[in-house]
Amino acid sequence: MDISNISDIKSVMSNVNAQDFAAKSARAGQQFQQLLSAELPAKRELTEAEINKIDKTAEEFEAIFISNMLEQMFTNTELEKPFGGGNSEGIYRSMLIGKYAENMTKGDGIGIASQLKDSMYDMQLGI
Repeated sequence: MDISNISDIKSVMSNVNAQDFAAKSARAGQQFQQLLSAELPAKRELTEAEINKIDKTAEEFEAIFISNMLEQMFTNTELEKPFGGGNSEGIYRSMLIGKYAENMTKGDGIGIASQLKDSMYDMQLGI
């Protein structure tokens, strides 16, 4: 350790005036605040069309999810003859499951759409 460096530091520190230091730090704080405010993007609002599109997309996603879930529930369910079986049962069953899913998503649904909407709003606003 070099002693001459320590004495140099002490002489420099003794020359620093406390008021100068406070003024410089206050100025630096103001400049930092100006930089922060300049970097923040302006607050953006979603248009009505964007909100409607997000709502529709989230509800459609929830309906597809519910439809897939219900299809898995009905895979091993078979009806006895004369009312079940054949190609028409598969077609009508998928249509019925689709309508079940649509009706389940109306109103509050099962909660997937509302959470998805919130996430999509945040993504569009850059939050």
